[in-house]
Amino acid sequence: MMLRKRLGVLLCMALIGTGILAGCGAKEDEEPKKVIRVYSNRTESHVAYQILQDIIQQYQKEVNPNFSAEFETEPNLDQYKNKLKLYIGGDELPDLFQIDRGPIAEELTKQNKLVNMDEQLEKAGLTDSLNAGCRGYVENDDGSLYIMPEARYGNTFFYWKDQFAAAGIQETPKTFTEFLAVCEKLKENGAIPLGVTGKASWNLLHVMYLPSWSVTGNDWLQQAKKGEIRFADQDVVQDSVNFLYKLGESGYFPAGFGNIEYTDIMNGFLSGQYAMAWSQSVYLSQFSEAYDEGKLGFFTIPVNDNKPEYVQKGTMAIHTGISWALNKETFDEEMERFYQFLLKHYAETCYKYDTFPQFDLDPPEDKPQIMQDYYEIMKQQTISWSNWDDNCDPITCQLMDDLVKQLAQGMLTPEEFLSQIDESAAVNGAEYFKQ
Repeated sequence: MMLRKRLGVLLCMALIGTGILAGCGAKEDEEPKKVIRVYSNRTESHVAYQILQDIIQQYQKEVNPNFSAEFETEPNLDQYKNKLKLYIGGDELPDLFQIDRGPIAEELTKQNKLVNMDEQLEKAGLTDSLNAGCRGYVENDDGSLYIMPEARYGNTFFYWKDQFAAAGIQETPKTFTEFLAVCEKLKENGAIPLGVTGKASWNLLHVMYLPSWSVTGNDWLQQAKKGEIRFADQDVVQDSVNFLYKLGESGYFPAGFGNIEYTDIMNGFLSGQYAMAWSQSVYLSQFSEAYDEGKLGFFTIPVNDNKPEYVQKGTMAIHTGISWALNKETFDEEMERFYQFLLKHYAETCYKYDTFPQFDLDPPEDKPQIMQDYYEIMKQQTISWSNWDDNCDPITCQLMDDLVKQLAQGMLTPEEFLSQIDESAAVNGAEYFKQ
């Protein structure tokens, strides 16, 4: 191996000397050395990590071989957020890091610590290509854009058709009342109805939000987060909290779900341990074979049928994962050159990893059928997903993340959950969002 390396170097030097391979070693001497620090919630197994690594390698090969990145990853989202707060407090922001839309991102924007993404999109000629729903998911309340979507994801329920058939279920549920009935039939037949994790608060929160978000979006949230109106007084909020509580109380979740990681939940679902899973489009390639064989299917968000006046606004939860932000203080000429390269190569690299990009671009024809079918529904969505917790002040956000785990495990009632959230928003939210 060593001899082969030395021969390769000698050959390269010889070719340079003869002019046959001009620039074989010269380009490396000409390009600036740059090492960036990346802090990510994604690990090597996640497509967003793989996409970024791929683009870095493309950039090294095509533009600057002296460019490299040092990655720090924290897969647990709650722990990731806590450490990010420490970096912010210590004025140690990484060059490139992930952050959700919400008060913390807005505060960094006000402090002029983030790079303006609209300016970067304009330079790349991609302003009109960014999907409107993706933009709506990440832009600040004033419409400014300082964080960039990680990708374009769609969440729905996935299910195993044989488990539904064995329980006598002939159709997928169209309403949340039917959804609960389906869960009961599956349980009676010996199946575990819904795989969820209690270790990652977002998974439980997503399921809880559904009866509210699908019929209202989050129109009421801008007032509730400031304590101007009460969470508990919103009918759809009560529907949502009661829905999650009912699922947990009825035993529709896996035993010990509070200690199971999300990756283990998805591995369990893929092996048939759970009849259903609330999952996102990053798993479509893993679902593809079973989908083609007619074993696995998906269904869109049921309708909240508690009141006839409820109008369904969304049938697939469109979101962008945890977004990317750039540290303005360290955003030098070479970092901008890399980021412009990234923007221009992002969409095609996303599809390389069977992931929908945040830019409007249909899937290539050779992509799996499940991706083609999923994208048809994705294109129909007019509103993007939004999380209650991320919109609240940091203290109320953390409280909600903690309390939802207790709610799902029956450790507190829906009334107690809402009471504590309202108490926090009335004090902490009112102060945090005070003009």
